[in-house]
Amino acid sequence: MRADLAQFKTIKNALGGTVNDVVLAVVAGALREWLHGRGIQTQGLELRAQVPVSIRTADERGQLGNKLAVMRAPLPVYIDDPVARLERVREVMGDVKDSKQALGAEVISRFNDFAPPTLLAQAARINFSTRLFNTVVTNVPGPQIPLYVLGRELQDIFPVGFLPPNHALFVAIMSYNGGVNFGLLADFDSMDDVDVITAGIERAVAELLEAAEARAAEDEPAEDIPAHT
Repeated sequence: MRADLAQFKTIKNALGGTVNDVVLAVVAGALREWLHGRGIQTQGLELRAQVPVSIRTADERGQLGNKLAVMRAPLPVYIDDPVARLERVREVMGDVKDSKQALGAEVISRFNDFAPPTLLAQAARINFSTRLFNTVVTNVPGPQIPLYVLGRELQDIFPVGFLPPNHALFVAIMSYNGGVNFGLLADFDSMDDVDVITAGIERAVAELLEAAEARAAEDEPAEDIPAHT
């Protein structure tokens, strides 16, 4: 599915957080809708997403290769209000970034340069244990200028993920030239109704955008009314 990057920025500017927080919140909203459609109650239920993130520092930008770590993010499907859902994601993700989880992921990534294969294999099994998350949500920022091949403009980029063992959904997102494209990969035997997730993401974005625009309107200073003489 296609979305507008400007809408995600409007939401995060008005309601707080990052674009990635907004992405997680709308995915949570879509999963909540999908679960309800299957008759599953979500009171007290919070799913977990495995979220690959870049830990490249500012002075490392432009270097070749990837420097990634994975973190576990909340998908608060128990929260009905979309703004409260975003606030929950923002709060937890802020704590995660300051926690030992982020530090541990960075340390593991640094082992790649010198750790023996056995240590790397053990670290990978710990870091990617499929028992610790329900789905994968990865948001990759792409170029915000049009790209061309042989004079033809590239219109869209849709990322494709992979399904870890015993998982049914992978949500890959990539922004490009002002757009945000969602690539949903699902196991057909488990989720033949993945289109419900697509529709749910669209509705969750619309709900947050409406709330953001309302918040921005409230924060606008009132126009001065000239006094009559």
